[in-house]
Amino acid sequence: MFEFIEIEENTLDIENGSYINIDNDKIDSNKNYMFLKGSIPIGFYMANYFEDGFFNKDMIKILSKNIPTTQNRADISGKIDPDKMYKSYHKYLTKDTKYNKNNTRTIKNKDCKYSFSNNVKSKVINKDKREYKNNNQYIDRTLKPLIKTINKTTRQYFEIKEDNHIFGIWNELIINKNLRSAIHVDSLNKPDTLSCLVSLSLDDKLETSYLSLVDLDLVLPMKSNKSLLVFPLCEYRHANNHINEDDLSGRVSLVFYVK
Repeated sequence: MFEFIEIEENTLDIENGSYINIDNDKIDSNKNYMFLKGSIPIGFYMANYFEDGFFNKDMIKILSKNIPTTQNRADISGKIDPDKMYKSYHKYLTKDTKYNKNNTRTIKNKDCKYSFSNNVKSKVINKDKREYKNNNQYIDRTLKPLIKTINKTTRQYFEIKEDNHIFGIWNELIINKNLRSAIHVDSLNKPDTLSCLVSLSLDDKLETSYLSLVDLDLVLPMKSNKSLLVFPLCEYRHANNHINEDDLSGRVSLVFYVK
């Protein structure tokens, strides 16, 4: 069922917040892989995990509905670029503006009392969010089949004690829309935990997007509405390869994680 790949770390001299294209043939887009570190499984990729029709357009529309624009995602949104943010923020970008070390977020100053990064469309769902509290049926109806199947599969390969989170193994979900992520690591996740990534296409334009595990020299073909990745994204940098703007317009990514 799986082919096994031993992780070989080789940290690249490239900053978080940059974009990268990794191109290799280490991963076959029709095979499943178990990733090992010192012969210990740390994650897996399943190329054609979801059956045709599992994600119908109505389901994807519900998941991608009312995704707000946020300006606090830092590295994932890339280097500060005025073309990627509201025009009202341009006045705060002056010769005196200071940035974090990766130039992906501004630093508070006397003229602007909060920091900001490029615009990104994303929404977090957890038990404390109003959307979950006021609309449990939305969570149950739309996400329950997905949560059930990915939890069952993940538990087949990993012994995970947590089982009382709202998403089973995971306690938070972030939904990204129209996003090509720059190099980042999910550093705010709970250490030594797994994340689960699913890539969807609302308009069927994007057949496959490619997730690069930057310092592992691996590129994973995430087939829209098909592929499943379970991996410790809190420990390894990752980013999306180039995605055409027309194809990006209908892209939705789901990331379950523990925080």
